[in-house]
Amino acid sequence: MPIGFEPSPLPTIGIEEEFQLCDLESGDLVPKADEIMALAGPELRKHLSYDLLLTLIEANTKISESVEEGIEDLVDKRRQVQALAELSACTLGMTGTHPYADPHQQRFVSTPDYQWVREQLGYVAQRNITFGLHVHIGVDDAERAVYVANRMRLWIGPLIALAANSPYLDGVDTGWDAARVYAFGAFPRAGIPPKLRSYEEFAAQMDALIAASAITKPRQIWWNVRVHPEYGTVEFRACDVQISVPRTAAIVALVQALVVAYGDAHRAGKPEPYLPGAYLEDLRWKGMRFGLSADVIDAETSEVVSMPALVERMVEVAWPAATKLGTTGYLDIVSEILQLGNGAAAQRAALAEEGGDLRKLQHRLLREAVEKGIRQPGLDSLG
Repeated sequence: MPIGFEPSPLPTIGIEEEFQLCDLESGDLVPKADEIMALAGPELRKHLSYDLLLTLIEANTKISESVEEGIEDLVDKRRQVQALAELSACTLGMTGTHPYADPHQQRFVSTPDYQWVREQLGYVAQRNITFGLHVHIGVDDAERAVYVANRMRLWIGPLIALAANSPYLDGVDTGWDAARVYAFGAFPRAGIPPKLRSYEEFAAQMDALIAASAITKPRQIWWNVRVHPEYGTVEFRACDVQISVPRTAAIVALVQALVVAYGDAHRAGKPEPYLPGAYLEDLRWKGMRFGLSADVIDAETSEVVSMPALVERMVEVAWPAATKLGTTGYLDIVSEILQLGNGAAAQRAALAEEGGDLRKLQHRLLREAVEKGIRQPGLDSLG
């Protein structure tokens, strides 16, 4: 049966954040997702989701027509979920990985969907202690959505670098800025998507994968950027979750503006540029490994540039659409991130201040999540 695309007339925004559930005293992950789901009222429950492990809770914003509306709802969801966490004697963590969690101690969500994932992936699923930020942008046509997703592949590496917030995993500094993307990348059907020629080709591939029992539904395609038929969106999935509300707002605004810019390009009949797969892979690898501190190949121009220079070009591509949307103020935050560094740089600086003790760092990050990400999440400071 063909998979239909439900178009979104406006470039609406949906934001999904995955949070650690951590013990108040030890900072360790605790399997409290079922408790939080049971405590949530009916309206909030509509916006909460499980995700594989019981030490994670996902909060989803309502469908918003502007970045401002989406971020306002995101902060409200953070506050509501934190209140439930405290009732369950835990607190929310907002970094892409937990710095020292033991994979062998993790418990799986018992729903049929996640038990299927567990059985399919085995050990890889057990080790997936990762926490991401996903951004959905509405697109009004299926073919346009495929075109946009194809072109967004160029920015997977730069957006990973900009949002990198997961240097620590398994009790060590991995040397990576975004170890979360590496860890999740062990999943099948993850990473950079193939270039698709049409929505018909996308639907045919989904049907074939379902027929082969590789997946049970299209959402089990875990590409870094993907068409989401049910929601009528292009979904960008490569970013680490952020404590900072301004950084989150900047990422959301940038993704929305890029989707709108490429939607306009599709309407104008502009052909897709050739993006060599080797260059896209190198961009993604360096975004994960080195963050903003690498020379890379611009896959569209074949020029060698610094990652910050490519991030600046990404903003230039997005700027006309952001002007139309009224979101250039959020894009200005990107320049501040380039000056101050990404979340991985901030975590490494904080660890040095904590004498190299990862447990002290985790407690510090949990305090910051409450103080800067929930209680007083102002948009005037990157925090």
